[in-house]
Amino acid sequence: MSKYINSKSLFALSMAGAVVVAPSNLVDAADHEYKLSLDARYDSGVQNADGGTTEIVSYNKHNHSTYVVNGKTKKVEAISLKYSDKSALALKPFLSIDIAELLKTVDANFQYGDLTSIAVHPNENVIAVSVQAEGYNDYGYAVFLTGDGKLLNAVKVGAQPDNITFSPDGTKALTANEGEPRGGYGANIVDPQGTISVIDVSKGFKNTKTETITFEAYDSAEKRAGLVKKQVILKKDTAPSVDLEPEYIAVSDDSKYAYVTLQENNAIAKINLTSSEVVSIDGLGFKDFSVKGNEIDLRKDKQIKIQNENYFGIYMPDGMTIYSVNGKNYLVTANEGDAREWGEEDTENFHLNEIEKEVDGNEIVFYDTTDYDGFESGYEYIFGGRSFSIIDADTMEVVYDSGSDFERITAQFYPEYFNSSNDNVKLDNRSGKKGPEPEDVKVGKIGDEIFAFIGLERIGGVMMYNVTDPSNVKFVDYLNLRDFSEDIAGDVSPEGLAFVPGSNAQLVVGHEVSGTVTVLNLLAEEEKAPEITVNFKDIEKHWAKDSIITVTKAGLFSGVTEQTFAPNKSFTRGQAAVVLNRLAGGVKASTNPTYKDVNSSSPFANGIAWATEKQIIKGVNQTTFAPNKSITREEFALAIYNYLVQNGQSFDVSKTTVYKDDKKMNADAKQAVYALQSKGLMLGSSGSFHPKQSLTRAEASTVLAQLIEK
Repeated sequence: MSKYINSKSLFALSMAGAVVVAPSNLVDAADHEYKLSLDARYDSGVQNADGGTTEIVSYNKHNHSTYVVNGKTKKVEAISLKYSDKSALALKPFLSIDIAELLKTVDANFQYGDLTSIAVHPNENVIAVSVQAEGYNDYGYAVFLTGDGKLLNAVKVGAQPDNITFSPDGTKALTANEGEPRGGYGANIVDPQGTISVIDVSKGFKNTKTETITFEAYDSAEKRAGLVKKQVILKKDTAPSVDLEPEYIAVSDDSKYAYVTLQENNAIAKINLTSSEVVSIDGLGFKDFSVKGNEIDLRKDKQIKIQNENYFGIYMPDGMTIYSVNGKNYLVTANEGDAREWGEEDTENFHLNEIEKEVDGNEIVFYDTTDYDGFESGYEYIFGGRSFSIIDADTMEVVYDSGSDFERITAQFYPEYFNSSNDNVKLDNRSGKKGPEPEDVKVGKIGDEIFAFIGLERIGGVMMYNVTDPSNVKFVDYLNLRDFSEDIAGDVSPEGLAFVPGSNAQLVVGHEVSGTVTVLNLLAEEEKAPEITVNFKDIEKHWAKDSIITVTKAGLFSGVTEQTFAPNKSFTRGQAAVVLNRLAGGVKASTNPTYKDVNSSSPFANGIAWATEKQIIKGVNQTTFAPNKSITREEFALAIYNYLVQNGQSFDVSKTTVYKDDKKMNADAKQAVYALQSKGLMLGSSGSFHPKQSLTRAEASTVLAQLIEK
């Protein structure tokens, strides 16, 4: 038996990752009155393993609705957030707009390609969507509509508009025109310019004026060299005006400046909206994964090994937003990472800047720097930061990064599906390539506090952080509504987020693989439970009296009647699942129990479903849980052990004493029995453990009381 038992490198609250300026305060997470929870859902009925369904969402305060872009159906759908409890989990759109058909009435020659983004005007009930052409070098459109779907105008913009937004004062709409070289690289193949289209709507949506901002001012040898010195990644012998690829736009509260992520270039451009010029382009540098707090799991070895590596991560943010603290602007980025893969594979024009290398018998995807400027020689780079960052908008310095949080937290919650992808639930599937992939980020104010929400594209779910003070960022909660019983089930692959302000603030999440949209509640301040009095007459002289009082007051147990606890009565498997679920905070299971002998209306249902999902207590077989069967001492020891390990506990069993009946223990329970002995949590008597003996309610209380008191 090994000296240390610690099932995988699971996240412990005492191990908050160090970051650029200040660590995330994960220790205090459970003390917040905020908690993510599902309130409503819309299912479009369109799934796609490659994504592109219900991708982007935007909140319309003018009619309290969310508008959803569905790239597969080519439609914009509007869903009211004024729903009843009865309809909450089966929302239906009140409006559906076929954008492709609508554009035919405006431009008969336009070949529709993709519907990419949506935004709502801050002051009027007007929405804007961005549409790409089928030809990757052709102009796109910004389409303006009333909130009830009436076309106002369709304005031509640059090639491949990927994101659209309004300035906070409502006078301008902006599109980030990505201009990717989708035909590859080669003679007579066009790499379209990456541009930003600025549409003046101050005189009405039918009387617009458009200006397209390019990066041509940086094409001189001197200017290009300056970008490279700032570690802006550029393809060798390529002009910045065609190589820079705008991805996402955030506009300052005063509407004077726009900030544009250049994802593939690992940079952010700053644009003066008064003079319509690019005033700066700054590289974001690289994340050193050898630094404490920046640990990652980089090996697809079907184990959770979050550790330091001698490689650098390229932040490459996708989604970005902006907020202000004491008059100072901060950018918040979701550091996804993105490779360049263009053209038809196995042709001379095909280009891919990934390279796979075998490290310790595992394939890891690195950035192939051969054809690129902006890197330092002698180092190896991987895609993405696996984090979110807060950046000083004036200096472009990263003042906070979430470090290793995302992998540590997801490892704690879903150890069996850690770093799975959005089209499969295989453990470690994405460890060698970008990990959880933070996709989008939004901020919102609740009361006097500001929160950031980050969607994880691969394993799924949303992270919530308190970012009120950028120097003291605090993790708040993580919610994943994916159903891991299948590759694609539940809510899979969050792509776009929208914050809904108000006294009951919410978050809308669009999932591009499952084709679903969820509405999450954010406030979860719970009333304190009334003091529980214990008046059991049958425990007055019982050896476990104090423990029984402790677990009863903690709300883990109740008596069989108001005056009877029945301490010597057997403890059942169903009761064990329920009590451990209560100890974990009453977490709601993501699915109903799947056992034939556990009805969904059973009082044991949620506890059993949760214990099964977390692999704390297994069924006696695949179809039977046996909730009313007495739990044996070794079964209970294994359940307690599984619970503790999943919460980061480790055990030193080097000084344990072998029980006389050691050979009578089941193999899967043996290490649990000795692990609990090492902590004094559960002991035998007269040198034996009695593994097959039924556990009593008093014995269960004694073990659980120790966990409460520690």
